[in-house]
Amino acid sequence: MNKRKIICIVGPTASGKTTLGVYLAKKFAGEIISADSRQIYKGLNIGTNKDLEEYDGVKYHLIDICDPGAEFTPAPKFLMGGFTVFDWVKMARAVIEDIFSRGKLPIVVGGTGLYIQALVEGFEQQNQKSKIKHQNDKLKCKKYSREELNEKLLEELQEIHDKLPTTNDKLDLQNPRRLIRAIEKTQEGIRISKKKPNFEVLQIGITLPRPDLYGKIDKKVDKWFSEGILEEVGGLLQSGVDPNWLNKIGLNYRLISEFLIKIQETRNKKQTNFNDEILKTRELTEMKQEIKWKTHAYARRQMTWFRRFEEIKWVEDKKEAKKLVAEFLK
Repeated sequence: MNKRKIICIVGPTASGKTTLGVYLAKKFAGEIISADSRQIYKGLNIGTNKDLEEYDGVKYHLIDICDPGAEFTPAPKFLMGGFTVFDWVKMARAVIEDIFSRGKLPIVVGGTGLYIQALVEGFEQQNQKSKIKHQNDKLKCKKYSREELNEKLLEELQEIHDKLPTTNDKLDLQNPRRLIRAIEKTQEGIRISKKKPNFEVLQIGITLPRPDLYGKIDKKVDKWFSEGILEEVGGLLQSGVDPNWLNKIGLNYRLISEFLIKIQETRNKKQTNFNDEILKTRELTEMKQEIKWKTHAYARRQMTWFRRFEEIKWVEDKKEAKKLVAEFLK
C-alpha cells in the first residue's frame, strides 16, 4: 500500500459516516481522524453524536482535545467556539504523519466541510498585518466594525470587498455573511494560501434519499433526549460554560440551553432537576420538533456544500465504498 494516501468520508449529519469509517478502518488497517468541529470539545457528547463505543477497538483521534469555551489562536474565528480551521488542520496533519509512520491508513471522518476542504486543498494561514495595513492605507480603505458591516447592503459589501487586497477566488459574492467574514479576515491581516499536500486523497460521500435521511435525523434527535441531552447541557451550564458560547456550537445546544434557562427562570428549578411534569410540557415537545426541522435544513446545507466538489465519489452502501478504497490503494 502507498503510505501517502488517505481517505476522507463526508456527508450530512446522521448519514452514517462513523459507521462507514469504522468498517473501512477494520478492512484496511486504518485509524479514524474526526473532522467534526464540535466533537473536539470535552463534555459535548450526546448532542455531537460522540458515541465512542461505536469505534469498537479502532483507534480514533481529535476527539475531546479541548475544554468547552476554550480559546486557541488569536486569529479571526472562522468557525464556532474559538477553535479555528487552522488549529484543526495543524493537528490533523501531525496525526496523519503519525499514522503513516506506523504503516496505518488515515481515515478522516466528519461533516465539517471546511475542515475537509482545508486539509485536502492545503490551506495555510499567513499573517500579513503590516502588508495589509500598507495596502489599505494606500487604497484609503476604511476599517469597518462588524456592526457597520451588518448594516451594509449586499452591493455595498461587494464594493468594500473589491477595494481590499483579497485573494479568495472561490468566495460566494452573493452571500453577505461570507462577504463580511472575508472583509474581516483581510482587515485583520489574515491571508489564506494553499500548499499542495504531500499525500493523495480519496473523498467518499454518503448519499441517502431525503426521506430516509430525515427519518434517521429524527431518530437521532429522539435518542439524544432518551440518553439525557437535557442533563448534559444543564451540566455544562452549571459548570460555568457561557450560554453565548453554547449558542455558537450548534442549533441543538442553542435551543436546549435557551429552554433550560427559561425553565430555570420561570419555574425556579435547577437545570438538572427534571421531573415528569416538566418533561411533558408543551415547550419541550415544541423544542424537540424545532430541532428536528432545523437539523433537516442543516443537512441540506451540508449537502449543498459537499456537492460543490467534483472529486467526491458518492456511494450508497459499504460495498461501493470498499471497492473504491481497494482500487485507490492499489
